[in-house]
Amino acid sequence: MTLVRIEILETQGSALSKPDAHFPIRLVDPVQIDGKTVIAAGVIGEGEVVHAKRSSMSGGPGELILAARWLDVNGRKVGLRSMHISESGKSAIKDVNRVLFASVATVPVAAAIGWFMTGKEVVVPSGTHAEAKLAADFTVEP
Repeated sequence: MTLVRIEILETQGSALSKPDAHFPIRLVDPVQIDGKTVIAAGVIGEGEVVHAKRSSMSGGPGELILAARWLDVNGRKVGLRSMHISESGKSAIKDVNRVLFASVATVPVAAAIGWFMTGKEVVVPSGTHAEAKLAADFTVEP
């Protein structure tokens, strides 16, 4: 299968993206066969938010999974696969446990502080590059 490099054109994040939402992508490098360009760089396509979950108040990290779906080549949707950005934010659960353990020995009011610590959100900024594969062989009209 042919690898392609794409660019995500809109910022996506665990706190701002919604599952099943679509976002624009762009082909970064041309696709060439036998030295001939068959898909020009700059072709626009679409990605999809597969999963998005905000970080939790108990310290759980944000989660975000994105997938490239297709490129528009002269009105024809050329499918993409095997690209996803699956990243988790930094967990604050260990820090919460440390705060709670320490607070038991101090004053009861301090015990509540740990519950207000949140994990980190995941953000994929506009302009992020990723790789995907063409989902099927690409044929060129003579």
